[in-house]
Parts: sequence; structure tokens; C-alpha cells
Amino acid sequence: METSAVDVRFDPTHLFLQLSDGQELEFPLRWFPVLAAATPDERSHFAISIDRQELYWPDLEEDMSVNALVRSLPDMRH
Repeated sequence: METSAVDVRFDPTHLFLQLSDGQELEFPLRWFPVLAAATPDERSHFAISIDRQELYWPDLEEDMSVNALVRSLPDMRH
């Protein structure tokens, strides 16, 4: 089963992706120049696709794949 998005939040330097399996992944905001340049209000206005595999910021015309984000991190399994 694929992991799916539940929520997204930000702090001043990171994007946090909450997944359906309970994990919360952290990504440097600098990896996403459009989001890094956006206001907090613009970042908070996002949508998750029906299948929970895509994130979309309509005001910024920015989208990203949940699976691509998960694959971008080093494997943390032991």
C-alpha cells in the first residue's frame, strides 16, 4: 500500500508532511523555491488530491507528488 498525505504544515525553514501511516517527514523549505518565497498565508492555502498522492498550492500554481517527496529522503528503515 502506498503512503498517502494527511496534512502539510510549515515553520520558517521547513515543510512538514504528515502521512497516513503516522510518520511526519521534514523537508528543508529551500528545496522548494516557490514555497520558500511565498507568504505564510499562501503556503497555508493548499489542497490534497482525492487519492492523497499530490499536494497543490493553487495561488502559487505549485504542485508536488507525495511519493516523489518520500523517495527524496534517505532510507530511514533499520
